[in-house]
Parts: sequence; structure tokens; C-alpha cells
Amino acid sequence: MEEMGDFKEPGSPGCLTRVSLPLVLLLVSLGIFVLLVTTQVQVALSQKQLQSELKEIQEQLAWMNASLASLCRPCSQNWEPFQNSCYLLSRTQTNWHASVSACQDQGAHLVIVNSGEEQRFLQYWSVRKDGRTWIGLSDHHNEDAWHWVDNSPLQLSFWVKGEPNNAGDEDCAELSTTGWNDIKCDAENYWVCEKPSVPCTSL
Repeated sequence: MEEMGDFKEPGSPGCLTRVSLPLVLLLVSLGIFVLLVTTQVQVALSQKQLQSELKEIQEQLAWMNASLASLCRPCSQNWEPFQNSCYLLSRTQTNWHASVSACQDQGAHLVIVNSGEEQRFLQYWSVRKDGRTWIGLSDHHNEDAWHWVDNSPLQLSFWVKGEPNNAGDEDCAELSTTGWNDIKCDAENYWVCEKPSVPCTSL
């Protein structure tokens, strides 16, 4: 009868422990799996959100750069930019000395031609204006010694064939669509002022 007392029915606590242990492990494993999946989803969403925010910041920076570029003016109003300079073509005509003073009043100087590209740019303006324009070149201080208004000597020139001929004491240079010509300084022409451009900065 004592041996009968050692017998445990299937519903007893000891049997329940042996049966439920694999189930507990399965539930724990499932919980860990769900936790990992949830974490990965959150990380993926966080990365996507971060990429979206970075893209938005880049778009804002691009917009700011575009806004700054539209606000930036390398040249003052009515001045034409070309390479590293700004140019102002007069709307009236006057003599060479008055043209020099007019440009100085603008914080500029009567144009100095330093290259073939600049010469072609100025000739295009002459075509548009349909008239001759003063350039900052003369030999009124010393005949046949042509100097620019900044006192630098003439090196590169674009004289029309046969010029300068000093016919009738012609000491100042004018620009036409065909090249340069010397003419009396008291003649009246349009004029071109030149000054350095202001560089624009961006983010």
C-alpha cells in the first residue's frame, strides 16, 4: 500500500512542471523574436526618418543658396558684368576729359582694354549703341607715348589700320566697331566706365 502512495497522477504539480517547461521556453523564444523584429522595424523606421530629415535639410540649404545667389549682385544696377569687371555705358555724350571725371565720380575709371575678349565685348556694345565710345587711352602728356588712365603704358592694341595718325593733334582714343582711332580730346562721344566686380559667396 505504501508503493501506491508514491504514485502521482498526471494532473499533479510535478507532472505540470515537466510538461510546461518546453512551452515556457517556446514562449520566451517567441517573445525574444518579437522583440528583435520590433527593434529592427524601429531602427529601419528611424533610418528612413533620418534620411527624410537629411533630404529636407539639403533642400533647405539649396533653396537658401539659390536665394542668396538671386540677391547677390556682382555689379551695381545698370552695370554690365564681364569676367572680373563691371561696365557702365553712358547714355549721353561728352569730351574725353569729362568722361574721365564722370567715371571717377562713379568710383570707376574710363575703360582699360586688357584682352581680345574684352575688346570684342566692348565692340558689341558699340554695335548696340551705334556710336563711338571713349576708352581710357591718350598721349596728351607725351606725343606718341600712349598711356592708360592708370598711367600704365599701352602694350596690347587694336588700332584700325593707319591709326593712330595724329591728324590735327588727335591725342585721345575712341572705340568703334572696327577698332581704335585717335581723335581730338574735345570731340563728344559716349564713354565706358570700368570697375572691379564684387564676388558672391555661398553656403
